[in-house]
Formats: sequence, C-alpha cells, structure tokens
Amino acid sequence: MEKVKLALVSYVNTIPFIEGIKASAELNNKVELIVDYPAKCAELIKQKKVDGGLIPVGALPEIKGYNPLTNYCIGADGAVDTVAIFSQEPIEAVNTIYLDYQSRTSVQLIQILAKVYWKKSFLFLPTQEGFEQHIPPHSAILIIGDRVFKFEKEYRYKIDLSKEWKTYTHLPFVFAIWVGNEKVKLIEEELNRSFELAMQNIPKFYNELLTIDYNTFVNYLTLKIDYTFDKKKKEAIQLFTKLSNYR
Repeated sequence: MEKVKLALVSYVNTIPFIEGIKASAELNNKVELIVDYPAKCAELIKQKKVDGGLIPVGALPEIKGYNPLTNYCIGADGAVDTVAIFSQEPIEAVNTIYLDYQSRTSVQLIQILAKVYWKKSFLFLPTQEGFEQHIPPHSAILIIGDRVFKFEKEYRYKIDLSKEWKTYTHLPFVFAIWVGNEKVKLIEEELNRSFELAMQNIPKFYNELLTIDYNTFVNYLTLKIDYTFDKKKKEAIQLFTKLSNYR
C-alpha cells in the first residue's frame, strides 16, 4: 500500500505529532513524514505534492481539495513565546519591520495588529536566511519558531504577537491546523489516537540534541502551546481570515 504523505513543520512544537505518529503501531507503516518550515509545508500542500499535513492558517484560503482534520492544532491562548518582534528600541521608535521568510501566517498577523490594534504604519520588508544577525536603527524583526530561543536575549524589546492578539480579540490564536485529502481522512481516527497519547507523554520526548533545556521544552509545550482544536480556536481562525482581507 502506498504511504500517506504528510507535511509538517520542523519546529519543537510539532515534536508530539511526529513522535505520536512514529510510536503508533497503526500508523507506522502507513505514513511518510516530510518536515520543513511553515511556508514550505504550505507550498507542498498547495501543489498537492503531499496528501495533507499541518498547514499554516494564513495559507488556508489558497488550499483546494483538502479538509480540516483531527482534534489538534498548533495554537496558543495568550503568549506563545516563539512568534514575536524584537528590537533594540521601543515600538514607538520603530518604523521598519523585517519579516521572517519562514512564515506567512505570522506576517499576516503582525500586519493585522499594526493596522487594527496598534494603529501604526510600518515599512514591512522581506528577508532571507541570516537576517536575524543585524538590523539597522529604528527597525524591528519578526522571528518565529525555535530560533526565538537563540536570538531573544540579543534584543532589549520583545512583543509576543499571540499575546497581543489575545488582548485585542479575547480569543486564542491558531498558527496551523491539520488538513488532508480522502487518503488522510481514512486514517483520521488513528491520528487522533496517536496525538492524544503523545500529549500525555510530552516530557518523554525531550532529547539533548535540542537547542533548549528540558524545563524550557516542557514548559513551552505544556504551558504555551495549546494543541486542542476547539470551538474558540475555530472562531479565531474565522476572525483572522476576515481581518486578513482588510490588511
């Protein structure tokens, strides 16, 4: 039987999904995992090079032929720690923001917050690999994912975008959800079972090759990331999609 191809992000917060699938006797021989950064995963799904996967919510309007699946997502109900803008000056002194090339959803989120919540105009500039090393005066950078743990101590100011969204909307934020074609639909319940078991065993997934320590790992995945795809998160996606049209 041809394996079901699933694309998902190669960040710490997807470890429970990856380990859950690997540990499942039901899924072990049925699934092929392809890991990359969010924008690349979105492209794989858009181009139908995979059967499904963890798709950034910013790319959902462009996805055809896939349906939302599973009871799980990558979300946060308040500060998430790993999606933020950093600067050496307070936001009032910033006029340019360099946007992380690895993400589209977070780029949309910061543009929404700037327009409807902060009521401030910025020059938004694209980036490429290595952009985190230096920024000019009166500038900030948007960094997502595991690299935040590496670079956050180098900057004086940090604004957590998920926390800002929560303050503005009183809703959680959803960064990515599972979608799939009919092949993935056939194994949805098996995926749910594997993810449920994984959520109960998060501390066991830590290994010393990670760039963060054990306590940071456990606190981040159990206190910052909210994996349950519930009614409030679905409402948050609807609002995010609506606001994205008015950026």
